[in-house]
Amino acid sequence: MSYPTQQVFIHKGSWDDETRLHPVMEWMEQYTYEFDRTRAFATGSPSDWLTSDFSVQLSDGTRIAGMQAAVKALTEKYAPFSGGHKHDPTELLTWEEGDHWCMFGHAKCFIGFDGTGSTAEVKDPQGKAWNVVVEATYRFVYVKDESGHGGIKMKETRIYADPMPAVGFMLKQGIVTAKDFGLA
Repeated sequence: MSYPTQQVFIHKGSWDDETRLHPVMEWMEQYTYEFDRTRAFATGSPSDWLTSDFSVQLSDGTRIAGMQAAVKALTEKYAPFSGGHKHDPTELLTWEEGDHWCMFGHAKCFIGFDGTGSTAEVKDPQGKAWNVVVEATYRFVYVKDESGHGGIKMKETRIYADPMPAVGFMLKQGIVTAKDFGLA
């Protein structure tokens, strides 16, 4: 039995010379560093990276459309991570789909919390210590756009992540309470 196939760029591991051979993955590496550096665009200019109709689907299924509203939602989701965050990919699959590219990838999101008095015990591949690591899968859609960084912009992000390691840490440290989740 035959079935339709298409070419897919597959990479196992973090960013490296191989991922930089694919123009969208080279762009994604730069985007990831910028996203982490600016604390989910709490500073910086997201319009260099995202389309005006950019949308995000959060891990709870909530979908937010429009760049400003979507960036606000992402910034709020990452705001509790006072010690920063770092996304480190472990596997990436990228393909073309008509006039755009898609990427499905798995990453470890390393998270830090300042002022908790808790020892950071989780280490990223570069040896930096963090309080928590969250395993997550993401789906991205990219489009060609000359006004964007490197002529590319992101149109959509879907996040599939289990937030419980971070939520559990925040509950144990008193950063959030059950009341913050409507549970008390």
